[in-house]
Amino acid sequence: MSELIKIKQIDQLTQTLAAKALDSDVVKKANNLSDVTAATARTNLSLYSKAEVDAMILGAKDAYNVADLTARAALTGLKVTDRVFVNDDGDSKWALYIVTAVTTGTGSTSTFKKVADEDLFTNALTAAAIKAAYESNSDTYAFSGAYKTKLDRITVSANVNLDTIKSTADSALANAAISQSAANTASTTATAAQNTANTASTTATAAQTAANNALAIANDANNLAATKQDAFNKYTETFTGLTAADNSNIQVTLTKITKAGMEVLVFFNGVRVKTVTNTAGSNIVTFRVPYITEAADDIMITYAG
Repeated sequence: MSELIKIKQIDQLTQTLAAKALDSDVVKKANNLSDVTAATARTNLSLYSKAEVDAMILGAKDAYNVADLTARAALTGLKVTDRVFVNDDGDSKWALYIVTAVTTGTGSTSTFKKVADEDLFTNALTAAAIKAAYESNSDTYAFSGAYKTKLDRITVSANVNLDTIKSTADSALANAAISQSAANTASTTATAAQNTANTASTTATAAQTAANNALAIANDANNLAATKQDAFNKYTETFTGLTAADNSNIQVTLTKITKAGMEVLVFFNGVRVKTVTNTAGSNIVTFRVPYITEAADDIMITYAG
């Protein structure tokens, strides 16, 4: 670019700036912002005016702090709504007054109204009120005498680990549950054993009844034999030490030969045996029982010979 063109551009810029300096919309340094509308500017900048600020701090400015009522009476320049804090209201307690009327502007000729005093706050903070206010907070609970009595029963002379105590208690509880289960099982087993014993007792009673019946039959047979004493003699022989499988034939040899026409009676542990075989004129008797015959079993045979 040539020097001539640069000079022309600078001249043009200078002229433009000079024209703008004459424009009424331009804020001029020499006017110290007098060409700005103050109210509009404060609104745009969200600022308070001096009057507004003075009005807001008026209450703070019009407050007094005096030693006693005599000092309050000596105040001058008072206005309505002025506040006076008196440290000794005649009872060694503080009080707060507000000016409700003035005449000459001095404290001695003004009218005061007490708005608060120490007794008001002291009486408001009763023990019940403090307790209620505290317990109204979330997760805050009353600590009563009942709880204190429970805590007084706890005596700890050394550091304890509550987690360990809880773990031990949980283990003890689990062991107790296992013991309870074992006791329940034992009780069930005992009940079953009792039932078995009851059944066995019933069976034994039935066997005793059968034995009694067999004895009665034997007695009848004996009585019958007694009436025929002239024809034969009655013999009773007992055998032990016999062994055999159930429902198998067992053979014994009698001392005497059986009498023809007379029945041979075999008793197995006191119970009469139904299946008995004997040939008249022979001393061999064969019988069969539905039990396993053991050496300790008692075999009794009654016959006529």
